[in-house]
Amino acid sequence: MAALFVILQLSLTKAYAGDDFGMWGTVNAEKELNSRWSLGAEVEYRSRDNLKSADRWSFGVEGSYQITHWLKATGGYCLLDDRHHNEYTNGTMYTDYWGIRHRFNVSLTGSVNWGKFTFSLRERWQYSYRPEKTAQLHESGTGAEAGEKVYAGKGKSVWRNRIQVKMKLSSLFRPYVNAESWVTKRLEKIRYNAGTELNLDKHHSLDIKYIYQHMCGGADDEPDRHVIGIGYTYKF
Repeated sequence: MAALFVILQLSLTKAYAGDDFGMWGTVNAEKELNSRWSLGAEVEYRSRDNLKSADRWSFGVEGSYQITHWLKATGGYCLLDDRHHNEYTNGTMYTDYWGIRHRFNVSLTGSVNWGKFTFSLRERWQYSYRPEKTAQLHESGTGAEAGEKVYAGKGKSVWRNRIQVKMKLSSLFRPYVNAESWVTKRLEKIRYNAGTELNLDKHHSLDIKYIYQHMCGGADDEPDRHVIGIGYTYKF
């Protein structure tokens, strides 16, 4: 835990003025059907603009199958409601609206244990679809309505690669670090995580982490972001 807070302090101290800060919170429910099959559901909230604005609400479901002791397959669907702010005509016009996206994913995760450490690699294909959306145009400064902007429906496929190291420090603490990349025709972003799982008992657990997300020139045009993530999981 001490190492996590040191990393957090150093990262925030070195943050560039253009970087953003937010918090992500999740609530999960998981159910093991048998030794191989399990189901899960998750609700997530994200903030941005240095905690001043809501960024996303989402709800997802996922199923997983343990193929062997070292290989697991998963598939899931997520409904996302994102907030978008776009500027036009040299910043004199803008849109600010919420938009729905549908997201599907399938993945394979391989893992190997070595003493107290678990090393894993997850390969995930993700497809997101944004339906057509008509948003109100506004004049910058006054906010007066100035027509409408139509965003056509759009689909996007991404290949995500995550490598992770987790340590079973005790029955309570399981610290970890990982790095994940988003790749389309090029590398779009990399997300680094450092945190710990807190296994309170057989039903309740927490996940507390620091996230640094570095944008590599992707189409989303987001700033680099520092995030504190807090998650709660209930296992049936």
